[in-house]
Amino acid sequence: MAKVGRFVTDPNVGSYCQITLDSGEKIVVNHDKQRITVEQSRLFGFSSDQLFALDLDTPQGQTVLAALTHDARPGASDATPLGAMVNFVTTCRTAADVKSRCAGLLSAA
Repeated sequence: MAKVGRFVTDPNVGSYCQITLDSGEKIVVNHDKQRITVEQSRLFGFSSDQLFALDLDTPQGQTVLAALTHDARPGASDATPLGAMVNFVTTCRTAADVKSRCAGLLSAA
């Protein structure tokens, strides 16, 4: 099972959470005011590859967010965009799985 780090909030850039997948790969889920991104950390965290990006201000973004938070308790971390996305990717074993699962999320919207 993936190891989820703490949720960090920075008022200037938004919030993020680092996750270590079963494969040992590290990903970072970011949320700012209008976007959610998932990036794979590379080169000791100094660079990254974007695996997924979602603009929450678009109809597709609103549909995806509604699907992610559908079963969440109001007020729980899973009810937030960051918490919902972290919950969604923690079952993935590799970064390739994350990319594939997120692509399926977009195609279903």
